[in-house]
Amino acid sequence: MLPLYQRWEKRESAKADALALSRETGYDVNFCRLLNARGVRSASEAARFLEGDLSGLYDPFLMKDMDRAVDRILRAVRSGEKITIYGDYDVDGITATSILLLYFKSIGVSADYYLPDRLTEGYGLNADAVRAIADRGTHLIISVDTGITAEKECELIYELGMEIVVTDHHECLDHLPRAEAVVDARQPGETAPFRLLAGCGVAYKLAWALSMRLGYDFDRAPYIELAAIGTVADVVPLLDENRLIVREGLKLLANPRGLGIKALMTAAGLKADRPLKADHIGFTLAPRLNAGGRMGDASRGVRLFTTTDPEEAERIAAALNEENEARKAMEQEILDQVTAAIEGDPEIKNSRIIVTAGKGWHHGVIGIVSSRIKDMYYRPNIILSVEDGIAKGSARSIDGFNLFEALKSCADLMIRFGGHAAAAGMTLKEEDVPELFRRLNAYAKDHMPTGLMVPVLHPELVVSPEEVTTSFIENMEKMAPFGQEMPEPVIAVEGTLSEVSAIGQDRQTLRMKMGAGRGGLTFIGFKKASFRDFYYPSEKVTVVGAGNLNHYGGQVYPQLYIQDVHGQMSEDVERLLILFGLRHTAGDFLDACEGNAPVPKEVCREVYLYLRNLARRSPSGNQALFRLDRAKLTCLSKGGEKAHTRAFLLGLAVFEELGLLDISQSGPYFDCRLIGGKKMLLADSVVFRQFFEG
Repeated sequence: MLPLYQRWEKRESAKADALALSRETGYDVNFCRLLNARGVRSASEAARFLEGDLSGLYDPFLMKDMDRAVDRILRAVRSGEKITIYGDYDVDGITATSILLLYFKSIGVSADYYLPDRLTEGYGLNADAVRAIADRGTHLIISVDTGITAEKECELIYELGMEIVVTDHHECLDHLPRAEAVVDARQPGETAPFRLLAGCGVAYKLAWALSMRLGYDFDRAPYIELAAIGTVADVVPLLDENRLIVREGLKLLANPRGLGIKALMTAAGLKADRPLKADHIGFTLAPRLNAGGRMGDASRGVRLFTTTDPEEAERIAAALNEENEARKAMEQEILDQVTAAIEGDPEIKNSRIIVTAGKGWHHGVIGIVSSRIKDMYYRPNIILSVEDGIAKGSARSIDGFNLFEALKSCADLMIRFGGHAAAAGMTLKEEDVPELFRRLNAYAKDHMPTGLMVPVLHPELVVSPEEVTTSFIENMEKMAPFGQEMPEPVIAVEGTLSEVSAIGQDRQTLRMKMGAGRGGLTFIGFKKASFRDFYYPSEKVTVVGAGNLNHYGGQVYPQLYIQDVHGQMSEDVERLLILFGLRHTAGDFLDACEGNAPVPKEVCREVYLYLRNLARRSPSGNQALFRLDRAKLTCLSKGGEKAHTRAFLLGLAVFEELGLLDISQSGPYFDCRLIGGKKMLLADSVVFRQFFEG
């Protein structure tokens, strides 16, 4: 399958602003344009953005109710009341719980903790857990990464003679829960300068505030290591304080203090004394911690981070590593079943919102599968696991489509549902799944414009290959850490290709080059070797990608990791190609072809001959791989580029409709597989009857 076609929307900042910042800081103008794109306008802002440390964190007492939270907790500490920390089962909740446990231990307080089971209890405070905590003799509960919407459960806490301090970072309801203090920067009347901390960031600030009130020196290192892991894993915006926490945490994680972190990194194959990136947390450490909650007991993550026994740390890390492998195997098995269901049912495959259901799919894994399906098909989707006539699901959306609002339009079908624009969960009767599919797609037809169904790349700078220097890439790397709302800079390089080749043992990596010799700029595209069939030396192209430094033979060379490549193509033609790619889901391609001049029927013959000649040269004998603007069709020479494209695509649509072609398309790139053994009349095609004459 060809890679998904991506629209480009350039987001270049004004050069005048960059010139002013360049004069003030001494940085290259192009680099200053990248800084401008991230809101950096002055030398002081540039220093905080590129070099800021923990001294830039705001006083924790600027958060609303922090003083009340500290007063109540210290009263419990001084009077010997039993404290229980109630966390969530994800990485943010695990690290937040661990931060407070470690802090209480550092001041000689033995606190208890509770993490709910994902499968049997679900997210947040629940009544059975509250009663169990009361039975343990708890006086004060401190919630971390949860609690802000738990009105009923907080009332139960007081009915059972306990009290609670709520710390959270999620959105609030109209009424806050009953509590001694509510520390959540999203609450009404909040006074903190930054309001997007993760739950572990709030827990860190609470520990810091307690230390300030007690007058103790605060050793930040063990807490910042954990806060960095939780912040990246929870995908909160890497802005302001979150950025400072993660940057400092990544430095510490190169040689971590915590036994558990060391053990987890070793089990994951991350070597000490090597620079870590946020991706190492997001794609290596976090999945292993999450596996504990998805596949078993999330509290093992807390034990891992709080143990002082190296052997116990190694045992837990090894177990989490094994469970992560089991999770990946289960995820792949479910993903295979889901993709088979999609590919095997044209109604599902051609829908705007994909809905699939299966029996026995693990509840802890279907959310990850939903994310994978979104990336593969770039469609909102719902994956449902069915047991005893009840379907429980996870959903993910694409940029610009509010999935929660779509689900609200089907609220009468739901037993329960919740979430936000990008992700949601729901429970409904199995018998209502077909109606959910029908109604969601009817809703999407009115609320999901065609353009939303095409991924968008946002190049922030357009440069020549000569401008991509080693120092420019080095400056780009200073902009790390990258993550949510702080993506790695993507630049567009315009120039003439001097090399196009496939490299690597499996020959699946694409290498392109602009310029000659060591002074040229190299582009590397992993698993993009198919592009080799579409581009040739001496061709003018634009390559979009992220900068990287290649260390080779004692020298350092700038290069780009390829995200997409475009030849020269008009906007009208690009629009037709995009619409053709969405012809099943949107139907807008045929609408766009209405009202134009009829196409001569000879076009169909020329199209088929062109494809057959290409296919005969392929190893399989039935694969026609080509780029549309290289197609040489004699009967399409009149009418301009747009008319040429329209006629060619209509010809393809005819043969696809007749079942003679299986087409994979990504913008101007086509992989057409000819299907033999069939004889059809052109007049059997609705597209032919509607658009062709003669």
